[in-house]
Amino acid sequence: MDYGKDILSRLLDMYERRGAFDKDASSLRAIQLEVSKVYKEYLNRYNHEAYKDINASIDALCAKGLVIAEKNNSGQYLKVKLNVYTANECYKKLKRMSIPKQCENVKSILAKYQYCELPMLQKVINDWCKCLAEYKKLPYDLKYDSKRVDDTLSVLQALLKLNTETYIRNFSTALFKDSKRFQKEFRSTVESILFDYTDEVVEKDRILNFYNLYENPTYVLIKGNVVIQFTSSVIDVSELQDGIALSNASLENIRKIEVKAGKVVTVENLTTYHDLDEKDGVHIYLGGYHNHSKQILLEKIYADNRYKAYFHKGDLDVYGFLILENLKEKTGIPFAPLMMDVETLERFYNAGLYKELTATDIKMIEAKKCTDLIAYKDVLQYMLDNNCKVEQESIKAVELME
Repeated sequence: MDYGKDILSRLLDMYERRGAFDKDASSLRAIQLEVSKVYKEYLNRYNHEAYKDINASIDALCAKGLVIAEKNNSGQYLKVKLNVYTANECYKKLKRMSIPKQCENVKSILAKYQYCELPMLQKVINDWCKCLAEYKKLPYDLKYDSKRVDDTLSVLQALLKLNTETYIRNFSTALFKDSKRFQKEFRSTVESILFDYTDEVVEKDRILNFYNLYENPTYVLIKGNVVIQFTSSVIDVSELQDGIALSNASLENIRKIEVKAGKVVTVENLTTYHDLDEKDGVHIYLGGYHNHSKQILLEKIYADNRYKAYFHKGDLDVYGFLILENLKEKTGIPFAPLMMDVETLERFYNAGLYKELTATDIKMIEAKKCTDLIAYKDVLQYMLDNNCKVEQESIKAVELME
């Protein structure tokens, strides 16, 4: 082991942890290490070579003025103290970059994106600049890694510009000429950033879908008494017992949709979609938050069938109602909640088919029940009072138990 480099490295670690580089050197407490605690071999009488090497290393560091240390009467060093006035020389000796220098490098990367017109990216950059101004490490395990920061911002910028359904491997190939690099190196970090900075409440495992990035092609499932007209063909969905699955890419080719039933019901859960068999309804499986392609479909349905009744059937939890409100806001369609009321929740609760609220659930309900979700205040309050939430799949289970 090179004890001299190891001693300096440990002392600089302490120097950085204390933020000493941003303080008046004369005001600092001693930054020091106890030799025998760090190097157990130092007092091992059977390892005299280690004792000699450690002493020689400390002697050399003292001679260069990088550390301050004194031997006791036995010729042993008890403590080694960093000479904070020579910290820059210590960095040079170790070929190590100081935190202020690392921060400057990261700031130069952030400056490359300062004129980006994407609001989310601007907010991320502003927050990170504040961290660097205080010499704090960047979150998401980016720390002071300027290369990693640059790559991450580049990925975010490209992702936030997606306006059509895009597959992860294609996206990764376009950015890195490597179909797997995004998945291996950036997915987790990017998901966390998007989750933290997205105003809409989206579950983390679906956040990439929210921004049009998918593992594989996705489909809209639709069933019921509805006729879909394409450029040169017509599909009468009522003739298909389980309905039809349309890829997101095919939705833009629809020319006209005629709903012959009395109502249109969007459904959050796949099992619930398959369970529904009402004759006077057209049912559409959305799978959580709708995306751009699904929005096009819903807007076409509404444009051609404005006077039908529109409902949404989602989970009886705070996210179910947030999805409903998002659906109404983005499509402009007056969806009403279906079986998302106190009576339905109470039915599930009494049957014991519910889950307890998480701390995040409670925090979100408290934050939203009197603002964005005030229309559902009663059912949200029931959740809080009874510590419960329910998935819509439970409806069939209740019927089986009754």
